[in-house]
Amino acid sequence: MVKFLAVLVFCTSSLANANNEFHDFFNTVETLSANFNQQTLSESGQIIANTSGYLKFKRPAQFVWQTHQPIEQTLVLNNNELWLVDQELEQASMRNLEELNNTPLYWLINRPKTLRALPTFKQEVRGIRWYQTQNSNQLSFGFKDQQLAAIQLTNSLNQTVLVNFDKLVVNSTIDNTAFKLSIKPDFDVIRSF
Repeated sequence: MVKFLAVLVFCTSSLANANNEFHDFFNTVETLSANFNQQTLSESGQIIANTSGYLKFKRPAQFVWQTHQPIEQTLVLNNNELWLVDQELEQASMRNLEELNNTPLYWLINRPKTLRALPTFKQEVRGIRWYQTQNSNQLSFGFKDQQLAAIQLTNSLNQTVLVNFDKLVVNSTIDNTAFKLSIKPDFDVIRSF
């Protein structure tokens, strides 16, 4: 009976820590930088796209999401303006900030303590602890060793998008110039807002 109670207390303590892992991480992050590899999988699990790049984030509400392969694109949020810069199309377009509401980047802009319906612990798979939001796009955040390791979501085409992070650095100094919008003079600029 004593062993059973000890196991029960340990399991309850582990579960309580798991439920706080997402909250603790996102409430203490001021800056974050990481490399990423993003895979898009069909409904049958076949890889249909593979993208790599880096992410830099600094609160309040500054980030850059840069992809290198296969297409060089930059998503930049700075001074309450969201821009998508496509090097191949030689185009920069201003986007509506509300587009972020159903994306993982929404969680970087807002702190969990200011939000309702926080992600809850769902399961542990291959050492990654997954927390799922209650949004319709099945957005989940994966943690390993108390650090963000992956993000997974289902897009509007019912495809699974899996983003794995490496070289994650939290709360280091990131200069504001990292979030400066840079558009070449010959690019088309589309301001729709």
